[in-house]
Amino acid sequence: MSNPPPLLIQTIPAWKGRTIESILRRELRLSRKQVIALKKSNGILLNGSSVRIKEALSGNEELVLQIPLTSEQHFIPENIPLSIIYEDPDLIVIDKPVGMLVHPVRFHTTGTLANALAYHWQTTGEAASFHPVHRLDKLTSGLLLVAKSSWSHQQLSLQIKEEQMRRIYLAITDGAPPMNNGIISVPIKRGEVGIKRIVEAGGQEALTHYRVIQKTEHAALLLLRLITGRTHQIRVHLSHLGSALWGDPLYGRVDEKLSRPALHAAAIRFKHPRTNQRLRFRSSLPQDLHDLGRFLGLFRT
Repeated sequence: MSNPPPLLIQTIPAWKGRTIESILRRELRLSRKQVIALKKSNGILLNGSSVRIKEALSGNEELVLQIPLTSEQHFIPENIPLSIIYEDPDLIVIDKPVGMLVHPVRFHTTGTLANALAYHWQTTGEAASFHPVHRLDKLTSGLLLVAKSSWSHQQLSLQIKEEQMRRIYLAITDGAPPMNNGIISVPIKRGEVGIKRIVEAGGQEALTHYRVIQKTEHAALLLLRLITGRTHQIRVHLSHLGSALWGDPLYGRVDEKLSRPALHAAAIRFKHPRTNQRLRFRSSLPQDLHDLGRFLGLFRT
């Protein structure tokens, strides 16, 4: 199997006198656990030679990091069709269909995205591991970013934490929000029973920006941007506004015209963890939501 390419860093004069450990932690923002793993695997080279992490830099060297593979994951490989939007040695972007779980759970260990990617990487001979960077519910369609190593996962997760990654959703709601745009800022916590989340003081901070694109007397098409990423965040926030997702059985009401919540992950923008290049991807509204929008008068054609 092919290993991920090493990470090449050209040190700069401003780093002169600082230790390699300091650069790894503060400039490259590796976790302590990742630095220890690099050290144990002899994965740090300075100008082609092994080096101690306490060694000071002169400020004009080539630092090479061979990111160690994550401990073996045990997902059953399954030949499940995938819509791969983009892939490189560090990450993959998938257009996830409705009905697919991202990760196996206790009573559902097959048929998930993890199983499908295990088969995909087995076929391509790539030594990748499965690290979803954000969440998509089983019944939510659209773009999902998956890192292939703990390092790329950590770097991409930092972008979410620091609000540098932009995740855009399209939603059809049962009724329209009271304002045409705004930020929903109410805390979310897990309810006492089942998987349902609730709005309650003392919960986790949750922020969602929304804008009404089109609306009728009974429905609206919304564009939403997640600022934080709590479980069921969009579903809970829209229900709190009094305009739950159309077809949401948990936070709204079931409707015969749609068998799932009307939510689609439509776009994502982030910086590549290795090259710092800005990447943008889009996914068209799936047919079931397009048909619903036409029925509700939200689309002209």
